[in-house]
Amino acid sequence: MSEVLRISTFNPPGVVYGFGTRHLDWERLRSLYPDHTIAQLRQVHSTRVLETEGEGDGIFTTKRGKLLVIKTADCLPILLADKEGKVAAALHAGWRGLCGGIIPQGLRALREKGFPPEKLLVALGPSIGPCCYRVGEEVRECFKNSGLPYRFHGENLDLPTTARLHLLGLGVAEVHTLPLCTHCHPDLFFSFRRGDKKSRMLSFIGLVDIK
Repeated sequence: MSEVLRISTFNPPGVVYGFGTRHLDWERLRSLYPDHTIAQLRQVHSTRVLETEGEGDGIFTTKRGKLLVIKTADCLPILLADKEGKVAAALHAGWRGLCGGIIPQGLRALREKGFPPEKLLVALGPSIGPCCYRVGEEVRECFKNSGLPYRFHGENLDLPTTARLHLLGLGVAEVHTLPLCTHCHPDLFFSFRRGDKKSRMLSFIGLVDIK
C-alpha cells in the first residue's frame, strides 16, 4: 500500500516532499514528520500565493521545519524548490488556476524573494490526465483568451503539459513529472470526477537542515 509517491529525479538538497495517495491522512503525515509544523491553505481555485496560511492556492517558505501542504483530487499539485534548498513552495492548480496564471504569480512571488525561475526545480504530481479530463467551451475560451500556452487533446485538457509549458516558458530550470491519472487509478487516488466529492490527497514539501 503506497502512502507517498516521489519522483526519482527530483531531489533538491535540504528538501523533504511527497505526493500523498488516498492512503495518507493527516494523522499519518504528522507521524512521518513530527518535528515539522504544518501549514495549509483555504483553497479557493484562485491565483493567490502566500507566505503564510490564509485563503489562496499557493504557499511558500524559507523557514526550515515547516511543511507546506496542499490538497487535491484531480487538480495538479505543483511542488517547487531552489537548487540550494533555501525555498520551498506548493501550488494547487486546476484549470481555473492555470488559466488565471497561478504559475506566473507563484514564480513572481519567489523572484521577489530572490529566487529567479532559472534557479528553481519543479515536480508535477498526479492529476486527472488528458485521457479523462473532458472540459467544456468555458474552459477552452478561458485559455484562448489568457495569453498563456495550453494543450488540449480534442475536447480534453492536458493539465500537466499546460503547466509544464508555463514553467519552461518562464525559464524554470527543470520540470519533473509523475504521469499518473487520478481518475484512472482508484486504488491510489481520490478523483472528484469519479465521485470523491470531499476526500483529498495531501501533497507536501518542506525544508530541513542540510547535513
